Amino acid sequence: MVEIRFGDQYEVVDLAGQTVSEVREQFKAEFGIPDKARAKLNGRKVRMTAEDDWLINDDDRLSFTVEKSRAPFLVGALLLALTLTGGVFAFGFINGNTTLNASVANANFADVSVNTTGISSLSWNGYGFFKSAIPVSGNGTPIFNIDTVTSGYTGDLVVSVTLGNSDQLAKVYRVLALRLGMSYPNGNPMDINEDNTANATTDWVMLTLDNGTVSMFPKGTANVTTVRVKGGFYITNVKPFGAWGGSASPQLFCEVAQR
Repeated sequence: MVEIRFGDQYEVVDLAGQTVSEVREQFKAEFGIPDKARAKLNGRKVRMTAEDDWLINDDDRLSFTVEKSRAPFLVGALLLALTLTGGVFAFGFINGNTTLNASVANANFADVSVNTTGISSLSWNGYGFFKSAIPVSGNGTPIFNIDTVTSGYTGDLVVSVTLGNSDQLAKVYRVLALRLGMSYPNGNPMDINEDNTANATTDWVMLTLDNGTVSMFPKGTANVTTVRVKGGFYITNVKPFGAWGGSASPQLFCEVAQR
């Protein structure tokens, strides 16, 4: 007979001829033996990798134990440190005071207007089953002006441009894509993708029939900025006899919000 023990639980059973690994599996659920428990056969530790090789004989004593860890001492030290730190902060909180002032804005923090000069010059001709580039001027054709001079707002903004008549445009265009960006009053590009570099070749977003809203995150100090069409292209549907029945002119909406 062999004595098998884990903690306060033990049994004396006939296990002769079995391996330590087999006994572990047999009593694992009954005794609740965890995987990390170490086996001892007649007081000698058995390496886990060798449990398949150790055979049990009559009158052997097999026990499983979980070695104690130093973790409780480390946790205790951590709790003590947190207690001391908390006391320091509590002292400062009790003896300090501050005042928060709130005010209500009665005016827009930013004004958005149409750049009439740019809009009037942004035009193209559409024919049935036709594709072409959208012509722009210089560093891009300005379509919206954003002004924060009146409010003096110097915080971060998010500028969103949306196609308002995509349902009508889809009757005319198979593809319509407008490459948008933002610039300073002198026409130099602004950083709108938060990479801390203003670059005309990378600071742009693509407004399309499939992606009808785009957002830009201007980073700069100018009080007046512009949204510009930097390029684009289109492919029209086959034109039926008569008219398409939709609109070939995009309706663009510009919204400016605080970030």
